[in-house]
Amino acid sequence: MVIQETKHDFEVAILGNGLSGSMLGTILGKKGASVVIIDEDQHPRFAVGESTIPHTSLIVSILAEKYDLPELEHIVDTQRLAKHVCTTCGIKRHFGYVYHRPGQVYDRREGLQFGTSARDENHWFRQDIDAYLHNLAVHYGAVPRQKTKVTSLEINKQGVKLHTSAGEEIRARYLVDGTGHKSILAERFGLRETPTRLKHHSRTLFTHMVDVPPFDDANNPLPISYHKGTLHHCFERGWFWVIPFNNNPLSTNPIISVGLTIDPRRYPKPDMSAEAEFNEFVNRYPSVAEQFKDGKAVRPWVSTGRLQYSSKQTVGYRYCLMSHASGFVDPLFSRGMFNTVEIIQALADPLLEALKTDNFNDEAFLAVDRQQQKVLNYNDDLVNCSFISWDDFDLWNAWLRVFGLGTFLAEFHLMNGMSDYTRTGDPSHLVGKTQNSIFCDFEDPDYAAFFKDSVETVEAYEAGGMTSTAAAQRIFDMANQYEFAVPIRKDALVRAHWMKEEDQLSERDLGFIRRGFRWALTTPLTRDVVSSSAAFFRWCAHRPDPHLYVESDSQSRDLKTPRRRDERKERRPSLRSHAVRSSSPVAPPSTTDARPAVQASTR
Repeated sequence: MVIQETKHDFEVAILGNGLSGSMLGTILGKKGASVVIIDEDQHPRFAVGESTIPHTSLIVSILAEKYDLPELEHIVDTQRLAKHVCTTCGIKRHFGYVYHRPGQVYDRREGLQFGTSARDENHWFRQDIDAYLHNLAVHYGAVPRQKTKVTSLEINKQGVKLHTSAGEEIRARYLVDGTGHKSILAERFGLRETPTRLKHHSRTLFTHMVDVPPFDDANNPLPISYHKGTLHHCFERGWFWVIPFNNNPLSTNPIISVGLTIDPRRYPKPDMSAEAEFNEFVNRYPSVAEQFKDGKAVRPWVSTGRLQYSSKQTVGYRYCLMSHASGFVDPLFSRGMFNTVEIIQALADPLLEALKTDNFNDEAFLAVDRQQQKVLNYNDDLVNCSFISWDDFDLWNAWLRVFGLGTFLAEFHLMNGMSDYTRTGDPSHLVGKTQNSIFCDFEDPDYAAFFKDSVETVEAYEAGGMTSTAAAQRIFDMANQYEFAVPIRKDALVRAHWMKEEDQLSERDLGFIRRGFRWALTTPLTRDVVSSSAAFFRWCAHRPDPHLYVESDSQSRDLKTPRRRDERKERRPSLRSHAVRSSSPVAPPSTTDARPAVQASTR
C-alpha cells in the first residue's frame, strides 16, 4: 500500500519502527489489521539492547508459532539468522561475571558463569535485526513512514488523529507508542512519574569497538571462554559490558559492543569526554585495562544522564506505551528485549480483540499495564540490589543466585507451556505461570517470598543494619527454606530445541537434573553454573568447583565464601544408576566436557 493522499485511515498507528514497533506491526499485519508505522529516523541505524536470553528467544518462538510467522524464528536460531537475516551477529553461551577491585588483578575464583541454554543465544547487531523486522512488517502489509515526525496528536471517542511533518493527516482506531524514553504519548499526556518511583540510579557510556581481544582465556578456570558469552566486569557500584559480534564462526562482523554503567551518586558526571571517562575507569582495574588496551571506537561515544524513568500508567483509552516507552531500569541482565517481547505477547491478543469488538476501554488493557508495572518494579529491585551487592564479592555471589533461581524457574515454566501449546493448540497454556512466573498475575509462591526477603536483606545491609557477610549468609540460609521445584520436562526441552527427541532422558535422569540445579543455584560453592554432565555429577555430590581450592599448603583451603552447612561431605550418588547414552544431559562426566548438558539440534 502506498500513501498518495493527505488523509489516511488505519486500524493501528505505531510510533517507532524499532524492534517492538516492527515486530508488533508484523503480527497485526499478518492477522489482517491495517497498520502504519511512523518514525522520525530510518533504517539501518544503531540501537542499544543487543544481548538475548533464553526467555527472549522462547517468547519469540511462541509468537512465531501462534501467529504463523516462521520468519520470526529466523532471528533466534543462530544458523537460520546467518542464512536468512544477516552474518553480523554473535553468539551467547553464558552470562559471564568477573569481579574487580581497584589496582588489583582479578582473582579467578571471583568469576562466575551462568549458562544460557543448550542452544546458543544471540548477540544481535541491532541495525540489521531491526531493519529485517521492519521490512518483514512491510511485507505483511504495514505502511512505512520513515523520516516522518508526528507534529500533533489527538485521541477521543472517534479515534486517533495524527498530523505529520509531511503534511499528512493519519487517522487510526488505536495508537501504540514504541518511541522509547522520549515517548511522544508520555510527554503529550504527562504520564511520567516525577520523580520516578524507581530506587536504582545509574548512567551509562557506550560505543562499538574493534581490536578488543577475548578476556584472559589463558587463566579462565571456567568451562567456556568469556568471549563466547556476554561479559560483565563488575566493581563497586558499576559494571562494564563486553558483547562480541565476532565470536561466531558464521559472523563477518569484527565489532564488539562495549559500555560502562555506574551509579551517578558515587561517580558524578565529570567535565570530560565520554571516551576519556571510560578510559579513566578502565585504568583503575588492571585486568580490564589489559583487555581494552588496543580497543578502538568505530562510532561516536554516547554518555547519558540517569537512565531510570517510569510512568503513572502505560495504557489508556485507545493507546498503549510499549516497554521502553513506559519505563526503564538498566541494561544489566539483558532484560530489555525480553521485556519488550513479553509486552508484545501481552498486548497483541487484547488489541486484536478490541479491533473486532470496537471496545477500546481501559479495562480491556489493564492486564498489560499491571504486567508492565510489575516488570519495572521487579527489574528495579533486581538491579538495585546487584549494584549494592558489588560492595563485596560474597554478597554478590549470594545475590546472583536470587537472579538465577527466578530466571531458570521462569524459563522452565515457559518451555512447558510452549510444549503444551504446540501439542494441543490451546492458548490457555500460554497464560498464568507460563506467561511469567515472576511478575505476572501468577507468582511462584516460593520464589516471590524468597525474592522479597532477599531484597530486604540487601537493603538492610546498605542501611547499615548488618554486615555484607551476614547478608550473604542470610540469603543462602533462606534459600534452603524453600522447595524451588524445578519444573523440567523432556517434551519441553525437545520443543525448545534444547535436546533431540531421540535423546534418552528418563524420570530418574530428570530427578537427577532437578537435584543438581537446586543445589547449584542455592550454594556459594559454585562459580560454574553451565550445565555440563560433569557439572551435574558435581552438583548432585555437593562438591565445589575444583578451582575454588587454593593449595596454599596441604592443611588449608580458601573457598572465598562463607562457610555453611553445604560444606559437609555427603555420599556421592552412584554414577552407574545414571549412566545413559552420551547424548543425554546426564552422561558420564568428562573432565574436558564444556558442552551444555542438554544438546541442541542446532549446535
